[in-house]
Amino acid sequence: MRVTPAGRQTLLGMEYRIVNPAEWIERARPLLAAHWREVDPGFELAPCAALYQRMHEAGLIFAVAVLDGAELAGYASITVAPSPHNPAVVLGMSDALFVPPSRRCGVVPGRLIAAAEAEAKRRGASRFIWACRTGTPLAEMLGRHGYSPLEQHVMKEL
Repeated sequence: MRVTPAGRQTLLGMEYRIVNPAEWIERARPLLAAHWREVDPGFELAPCAALYQRMHEAGLIFAVAVLDGAELAGYASITVAPSPHNPAVVLGMSDALFVPPSRRCGVVPGRLIAAAEAEAKRRGASRFIWACRTGTPLAEMLGRHGYSPLEQHVMKEL
């Protein structure tokens, strides 16, 4: 899938639009809440539009909004930056990815991932990293799309 320079691509009635995540937080709040309940990271969801805006202005983050008419049907927010371990390598990395369960059986997840990859590549990324829990349908789908496990992250409260 190719997202046009205008940042929009419509496929099968769904629009995949490149957006500033700071401007979409309020519109995405119901999906953000559902996403947070599903992943349960152990801390309160309190997205900071001002921080997302600063990151966007620095060219460090973008989002892909999936629209079914006026309904937000999924999203991915992606950071793109040179690796501090080797600045010649520009990494695209998922900040967040969510598609409601009712839309996961169709083409939306794969096309959302493809749109995020295409925009990250357009912004200079040569490698892409998705964060997902092992053993999930998402991890299996990413494996089918050429991704392989890199490392496992673990978290605890301090």
